[in-house]
Amino acid sequence: MNIGILGTGSIARTMAAEFTKVPAFRCEAVCSRQQATGEALAQQFGIPKVYTDYDTMLADPDIELVYIATPNSLHYAQTKAALLAGKNVLCEKPFVPAVAEADELIALAKEKHLFLFEAITTAHHPNYALAKQYLDDIGSLRIVSCTFCQYSSRYDALLSGQVPPVFDPACCGGALMDLNLYNVHFVVGLFGEPMRVSYHPNLYRNGIDTSGILLLEYPDFLCQCTGAKDCAAPGSVQLIGDAGRILIEPGSSNCQKLRLVRPGQEDLCSEYSESPWFYEVAEIAMILALKDYDACYAALKKTRQVVTVLEAAREDAQLGF
Repeated sequence: MNIGILGTGSIARTMAAEFTKVPAFRCEAVCSRQQATGEALAQQFGIPKVYTDYDTMLADPDIELVYIATPNSLHYAQTKAALLAGKNVLCEKPFVPAVAEADELIALAKEKHLFLFEAITTAHHPNYALAKQYLDDIGSLRIVSCTFCQYSSRYDALLSGQVPPVFDPACCGGALMDLNLYNVHFVVGLFGEPMRVSYHPNLYRNGIDTSGILLLEYPDFLCQCTGAKDCAAPGSVQLIGDAGRILIEPGSSNCQKLRLVRPGQEDLCSEYSESPWFYEVAEIAMILALKDYDACYAALKKTRQVVTVLEAAREDAQLGF
Protein backbone atom coordinates (compact mmCIF):
# COMPACT_ATOMS: atom_id res chain seq x y z
CA MET A 1 0.00 0.00 0.00
CA ASN A 2 1.40 3.38 -1.04
CA ILE A 3 1.72 5.88 1.82
CA GLY A 4 1.69 9.66 1.79
CA ILE A 5 3.30 11.12 4.91
CA LEU A 6 1.98 14.44 6.21
CA GLY A 7 4.56 16.09 8.45
CA THR A 8 8.32 15.84 8.84
CA GLY A 9 8.91 15.87 12.61
CA SER A 10 10.68 13.23 14.67
CA ILE A 11 7.74 10.83 14.79
CA ALA A 12 7.35 11.08 10.99
CA ARG A 13 10.99 10.05 10.62
CA THR A 14 10.53 7.20 13.09
CA MET A 15 7.49 5.86 11.27
CA ALA A 16 9.08 6.28 7.83
CA ALA A 17 11.88 4.02 9.03
CA GLU A 18 9.37 1.46 10.32
CA PHE A 19 7.38 1.53 7.06
CA THR A 20 10.52 0.47 5.19
CA LYS A 21 10.68 -2.73 7.26
CA VAL A 22 7.26 -3.93 6.09
CA PRO A 23 7.12 -5.07 2.44
CA ALA A 24 3.40 -4.28 2.22
CA PHE A 25 4.13 -0.56 2.64
CA ARG A 26 5.83 1.86 0.26
CA CYS A 27 6.40 5.51 1.09
CA GLU A 28 5.22 7.24 -2.08
CA ALA A 29 5.15 10.89 -1.01
CA VAL A 30 5.80 13.33 1.80
CA CYS A 31 4.00 16.63 2.35
CA SER A 32 5.52 19.53 4.27
CA ARG A 33 4.82 23.25 4.32
CA GLN A 34 8.52 23.77 3.64
CA GLN A 35 10.05 22.24 0.52
CA ALA A 36 13.43 21.82 2.21
CA THR A 37 12.18 19.71 5.12
CA GLY A 38 10.09 17.57 2.78
CA GLU A 39 13.06 16.98 0.50
CA ALA A 40 15.27 16.08 3.47
CA LEU A 41 12.84 13.38 4.61
CA ALA A 42 12.36 12.14 1.05
CA GLN A 43 16.09 11.87 0.49
CA GLN A 44 16.66 10.05 3.77
CA PHE A 45 14.10 7.36 3.02
CA GLY A 46 14.04 7.26 -0.77
CA ILE A 47 10.57 8.79 -1.10
CA PRO A 48 9.96 9.79 -4.74
CA LYS A 49 7.48 12.67 -4.35
CA VAL A 50 7.50 15.85 -2.27
CA TYR A 51 4.44 18.07 -1.88
CA THR A 52 4.02 21.40 -0.13
CA ASP A 53 0.23 21.43 -0.49
CA TYR A 54 -1.88 18.82 1.31
CA ASP A 55 -4.79 18.93 -1.13
CA THR A 56 -2.41 18.28 -4.00
CA MET A 57 -1.05 15.18 -2.27
CA LEU A 58 -4.60 13.99 -1.57
CA ALA A 59 -5.34 14.32 -5.29
CA ASP A 60 -2.47 11.96 -6.13
CA PRO A 61 -4.11 8.70 -7.31
CA ASP A 62 -1.03 6.69 -6.28
CA ILE A 63 -1.56 7.50 -2.59
CA GLU A 64 -3.67 4.85 -0.84
CA LEU A 65 -3.06 5.66 2.81
CA VAL A 66 -2.20 8.96 4.49
CA TYR A 67 -0.11 8.94 7.66
CA ILE A 68 -0.80 12.14 9.62
CA ALA A 69 2.03 13.31 11.88
CA THR A 70 1.15 16.93 12.61
CA PRO A 71 0.24 18.96 15.73
CA ASN A 72 -2.71 17.54 17.65
CA SER A 73 -5.14 20.34 16.82
CA LEU A 74 -4.83 19.62 13.07
CA HIS A 75 -5.70 15.92 13.21
CA TYR A 76 -9.45 16.25 12.86
CA ALA A 77 -9.51 18.47 9.76
CA GLN A 78 -6.65 16.65 8.04
CA THR A 79 -8.11 13.21 8.72
CA LYS A 80 -11.53 14.31 7.47
CA ALA A 81 -10.01 15.74 4.29
CA ALA A 82 -8.16 12.48 3.60
CA LEU A 83 -11.27 10.35 4.13
CA LEU A 84 -13.33 12.63 1.87
CA ALA A 85 -10.59 12.19 -0.76
CA GLY A 86 -11.02 8.42 -0.55
CA LYS A 87 -7.79 7.70 1.34
CA ASN A 88 -7.28 5.30 4.20
CA VAL A 89 -5.80 7.07 7.23
CA LEU A 90 -3.30 6.34 9.97
CA CYS A 91 -3.52 9.33 12.32
CA GLU A 92 -0.83 9.87 14.92
CA LYS A 93 -1.91 9.94 18.56
CA PRO A 94 -3.82 11.63 20.08
CA PHE A 95 -6.55 10.88 17.55
CA VAL A 96 -8.71 13.99 18.09
CA PRO A 97 -9.50 16.06 21.19
CA ALA A 98 -13.31 15.72 21.20
CA VAL A 99 -15.67 12.74 21.20
CA ALA A 100 -17.94 14.48 18.69
CA GLU A 101 -15.01 14.75 16.27
CA ALA A 102 -14.12 11.09 16.80
CA ASP A 103 -17.70 10.02 16.13
CA GLU A 104 -17.84 12.04 12.91
CA LEU A 105 -14.59 10.60 11.57
CA ILE A 106 -15.44 7.03 12.50
CA ALA A 107 -18.84 7.32 10.84
CA LEU A 108 -17.26 8.83 7.73
CA ALA A 109 -14.69 6.04 7.47
CA LYS A 110 -17.42 3.43 7.73
CA GLU A 111 -19.58 5.24 5.19
CA LYS A 112 -16.68 5.41 2.73
CA HIS A 113 -15.58 1.83 3.53
CA LEU A 114 -12.10 3.07 4.40
CA PHE A 115 -9.63 2.05 7.05
CA LEU A 116 -8.97 4.51 9.85
CA PHE A 117 -6.46 3.97 12.66
CA GLU A 118 -4.97 5.90 15.54
CA ALA A 119 -1.20 5.39 15.58
CA ILE A 120 -0.64 4.08 19.10
CA THR A 121 2.02 1.54 20.01
CA THR A 122 0.45 0.11 23.16
CA ALA A 123 -2.33 -2.08 21.79
CA HIS A 124 -0.15 -3.89 19.24
CA HIS A 125 2.69 -5.06 21.47
CA PRO A 126 2.88 -8.83 22.14
CA ASN A 127 3.44 -8.25 25.85
CA TYR A 128 0.26 -6.20 26.04
CA ALA A 129 -1.66 -9.26 24.85
CA LEU A 130 0.25 -11.32 27.41
CA ALA A 131 -0.73 -8.92 30.19
CA LYS A 132 -4.38 -9.54 29.32
CA GLN A 133 -3.74 -13.27 29.45
CA TYR A 134 -2.08 -13.10 32.87
CA LEU A 135 -4.74 -10.98 34.59
CA ASP A 136 -6.50 -14.01 36.07
CA ASP A 137 -3.21 -15.17 37.61
CA ILE A 138 -2.90 -12.20 39.99
CA GLY A 139 -6.25 -12.69 41.72
CA SER A 140 -8.61 -9.80 42.33
CA LEU A 141 -7.17 -6.62 40.90
CA ARG A 142 -6.87 -3.85 43.48
CA ILE A 143 -4.49 -1.19 42.14
CA VAL A 144 -3.19 -0.15 38.72
CA SER A 145 -0.23 2.24 38.61
CA CYS A 146 1.13 3.75 35.38
CA THR A 147 4.07 6.16 35.15
CA PHE A 148 5.39 7.93 32.04
CA CYS A 149 7.64 10.87 32.96
CA GLN A 150 9.98 12.11 30.25
CA TYR A 151 11.72 15.51 30.35
CA SER A 152 10.75 17.15 27.09
CA SER A 153 13.43 18.44 24.75
CA ARG A 154 11.09 21.43 24.23
CA TYR A 155 10.49 22.22 27.91
CA ASP A 156 13.52 24.51 28.14
CA ALA A 157 12.17 26.43 25.14
CA LEU A 158 8.90 26.90 27.01
CA LEU A 159 10.76 28.21 30.05
CA SER A 160 12.68 30.64 27.84
CA GLY A 161 9.47 32.22 26.57
CA GLN A 162 8.77 30.21 23.42
CA VAL A 163 5.58 28.17 23.05
CA PRO A 164 6.27 24.94 21.14
CA PRO A 165 3.11 23.20 19.84
CA VAL A 166 3.47 20.41 22.39
CA PHE A 167 3.08 23.04 25.16
CA ASP A 168 0.45 25.16 23.40
CA PRO A 169 -3.18 24.91 24.55
CA ALA A 170 -4.25 26.08 21.09
CA CYS A 171 -2.56 22.98 19.65
CA CYS A 172 -4.13 20.66 22.26
CA GLY A 173 -0.71 19.96 23.71
CA GLY A 174 0.36 19.10 27.24
CA ALA A 175 1.43 16.07 29.24
CA LEU A 176 -2.03 14.50 29.33
CA MET A 177 -2.46 14.47 25.55
CA ASP A 178 1.15 13.57 24.75
CA LEU A 179 2.34 11.07 27.37
CA ASN A 180 -0.42 10.21 29.83
CA LEU A 181 -2.48 9.24 26.81
CA TYR A 182 -0.38 6.06 26.57
CA ASN A 183 -1.32 5.17 30.14
CA VAL A 184 -4.98 5.75 29.34
CA HIS A 185 -4.76 3.54 26.26
CA PHE A 186 -3.14 0.79 28.32
CA VAL A 187 -5.81 0.85 31.02
CA VAL A 188 -8.89 1.48 28.87
CA GLY A 189 -7.76 -1.16 26.40
CA LEU A 190 -7.86 -3.72 29.20
CA PHE A 191 -10.81 -2.55 31.28
CA GLY A 192 -12.92 -0.13 29.24
CA GLU A 193 -14.09 3.27 30.45
CA PRO A 194 -13.90 4.02 34.18
CA MET A 195 -16.80 5.13 36.37
CA ARG A 196 -15.11 8.40 37.33
CA VAL A 197 -12.25 10.49 35.98
CA SER A 198 -10.31 13.24 37.75
CA TYR A 199 -7.17 15.01 36.60
CA HIS A 200 -4.76 16.91 38.84
CA PRO A 201 -2.24 18.84 36.68
CA ASN A 202 0.77 21.03 37.27
CA LEU A 203 0.02 24.05 35.11
CA TYR A 204 2.40 26.46 33.40
CA ARG A 205 1.44 30.11 33.26
CA ASN A 206 -0.10 29.70 29.77
CA GLY A 207 -2.53 27.13 31.18
CA ILE A 208 -0.87 24.03 29.73
CA ASP A 209 -0.36 20.94 31.87
CA THR A 210 3.35 20.17 31.98
CA SER A 211 2.66 17.17 34.22
CA GLY A 212 -0.20 15.64 36.13
CA ILE A 213 -1.83 12.70 37.87
CA LEU A 214 -4.96 11.15 36.38
CA LEU A 215 -7.20 9.08 38.65
CA LEU A 216 -9.52 6.48 37.11
CA GLU A 217 -12.07 4.79 39.34
CA TYR A 218 -13.40 1.36 38.42
CA PRO A 219 -15.96 -0.72 40.35
CA ASP A 220 -13.36 -2.99 41.97
CA PHE A 221 -10.03 -1.18 41.72
CA LEU A 222 -8.35 2.21 41.50
CA CYS A 223 -5.92 3.41 38.85
CA GLN A 224 -3.43 6.28 38.89
CA CYS A 225 -1.76 7.46 35.70
CA THR A 226 1.17 9.85 36.04
CA GLY A 227 2.47 11.70 33.01
CA ALA A 228 5.12 14.41 32.96
CA LYS A 229 7.07 16.46 30.44
CA ASP A 230 8.76 18.69 33.03
CA CYS A 231 10.67 15.95 34.90
CA ALA A 232 11.94 12.43 34.33
CA ALA A 233 11.64 9.08 36.10
CA PRO A 234 11.76 5.39 35.19
CA GLY A 235 8.53 4.33 33.53
CA SER A 236 6.42 1.31 34.37
CA VAL A 237 2.97 -0.19 34.60
CA GLN A 238 1.98 -2.31 37.58
CA LEU A 239 -1.21 -4.33 37.77
CA ILE A 240 -1.48 -5.35 41.41
CA GLY A 241 -3.84 -8.04 42.62
CA ASP A 242 -4.36 -9.87 45.89
CA ALA A 243 -2.49 -12.92 44.54
CA GLY A 244 0.31 -11.31 42.55
CA ARG A 245 1.27 -8.52 40.21
CA ILE A 246 2.25 -7.83 36.62
CA LEU A 247 5.15 -5.43 36.03
CA ILE A 248 5.74 -3.91 32.60
CA GLU A 249 8.82 -1.85 31.77
CA PRO A 250 9.71 0.68 30.50
CA GLY A 251 6.00 1.42 30.50
CA SER A 252 2.75 1.86 28.67
CA SER A 253 4.22 3.10 25.38
CA ASN A 254 6.69 0.24 25.12
CA CYS A 255 5.81 -3.04 26.79
CA GLN A 256 9.29 -4.41 26.18
CA LYS A 257 9.64 -6.34 29.44
CA LEU A 258 6.87 -8.13 31.32
CA ARG A 259 7.20 -9.95 34.63
CA LEU A 260 4.45 -11.94 36.37
CA VAL A 261 5.20 -12.11 40.09
CA ARG A 262 3.32 -14.45 42.46
CA PRO A 263 4.34 -15.35 46.01
CA GLY A 264 5.85 -18.82 46.25
CA GLN A 265 6.11 -19.27 42.48
CA GLU A 266 8.83 -18.66 39.96
CA ASP A 267 8.48 -15.37 38.09
CA LEU A 268 7.37 -15.59 34.47
CA CYS A 269 9.19 -13.17 32.19
CA SER A 270 8.77 -12.06 28.59
CA GLU A 271 10.98 -9.65 26.67
CA TYR A 272 10.93 -8.34 23.08
CA SER A 273 13.73 -6.41 21.43
CA GLU A 274 12.05 -4.73 18.45
CA SER A 275 10.95 -1.12 18.70
CA PRO A 276 7.31 -0.68 19.76
CA TRP A 277 6.50 0.94 16.41
CA PHE A 278 7.54 -2.25 14.61
CA TYR A 279 4.64 -4.20 16.10
CA GLU A 280 2.21 -1.35 15.45
CA VAL A 281 3.12 -1.06 11.77
CA ALA A 282 3.23 -4.82 11.25
CA GLU A 283 -0.22 -5.40 12.74
CA ILE A 284 -1.78 -2.54 10.79
CA ALA A 285 -0.27 -3.96 7.61
CA MET A 286 -1.83 -7.33 8.40
CA ILE A 287 -5.27 -5.79 9.03
CA LEU A 288 -5.05 -3.97 5.72
CA ALA A 289 -3.88 -7.05 3.83
CA LEU A 290 -6.72 -9.15 5.24
CA LYS A 291 -9.22 -6.31 4.71
CA ASP A 292 -10.23 -6.92 8.31
CA TYR A 293 -12.64 -4.07 8.90
CA ASP A 294 -13.90 -5.71 12.10
CA ALA A 295 -10.44 -5.42 13.65
CA CYS A 296 -10.21 -1.81 12.50
CA TYR A 297 -13.60 -0.94 13.99
CA ALA A 298 -12.75 -2.70 17.26
CA ALA A 299 -9.61 -0.56 17.54
CA LEU A 300 -11.64 2.57 16.76
CA LYS A 301 -14.05 1.66 19.55
CA LYS A 302 -11.11 1.66 21.98
CA THR A 303 -9.85 4.92 20.52
CA ARG A 304 -13.25 6.50 21.10
CA GLN A 305 -13.21 5.35 24.73
CA VAL A 306 -9.78 6.92 25.21
CA VAL A 307 -10.95 10.19 23.65
CA THR A 308 -13.90 10.13 26.07
CA VAL A 309 -11.61 9.74 29.09
CA LEU A 310 -9.18 12.43 27.93
CA GLU A 311 -11.99 14.87 27.25
CA ALA A 312 -13.46 14.19 30.70
CA ALA A 313 -10.03 14.69 32.30
CA ARG A 314 -9.51 18.06 30.61
CA GLU A 315 -13.00 19.17 31.64
CA ASP A 316 -12.37 18.06 35.22
CA ALA A 317 -9.15 20.10 35.35
CA GLN A 318 -10.77 23.00 33.47
CA LEU A 319 -7.93 23.09 30.97
CA GLY A 320 -10.04 25.03 28.48
CA PHE A 321 -9.41 22.94 25.38
